[in-house]
Amino acid sequence: MMKKIKWQKNYSYKDHPKEWTGLNPLEFKAYRKYINRIKPGICGTYVSAALVHYMINKDRDYELDMELLLTALKPKIENRQAYIGTFAWDLKNGLNDLLAEDKTYEAHYHMISNPIVIRELSKEAPQPVIVGTTRLFGSKYGNHWLLVYAFGYNEQGKLFYRAYDNHGRTMAVIPASQTLACVWLEKFEQ
Repeated sequence: MMKKIKWQKNYSYKDHPKEWTGLNPLEFKAYRKYINRIKPGICGTYVSAALVHYMINKDRDYELDMELLLTALKPKIENRQAYIGTFAWDLKNGLNDLLAEDKTYEAHYHMISNPIVIRELSKEAPQPVIVGTTRLFGSKYGNHWLLVYAFGYNEQGKLFYRAYDNHGRTMAVIPASQTLACVWLEKFEQ
């Protein structure tokens, strides 16, 4: 068990923002039943599938099969390289492999989530962003991937994200300070 570093802070419900910018949490309710039960876990695959499912449904009004997406993405993301775990570039490359023939979207990653989450969720047509939490920064999730669909600042000015966490929660709230990298989809100009 990793010791808590002195500068890390635990946040409770009273520390959460009162107002959120981004997407309606009800749009992510369908993902609640997609729970990552595999050990050591394939959270990168789950959030990538949810991102593709959400974007195709929103942009084309077409309902993809989540189980098929999970099956198709798992070999493209998990254990893609010789190292253990998944990194932002694994998610980006796996998503781009899956979407290569479609030629509608391209996945990108950034090593710091804050500017991308704020940019993508502040757009006129906001889009969710995959965000990685890290044990090093005190995340209760440890090293984990979540699909962020809203952000907000609490009364002390601290940035928080609201997300689907693939453990059965669709309204998880995490401090942005406990995250690092992020992955998102951009549409090709048609």
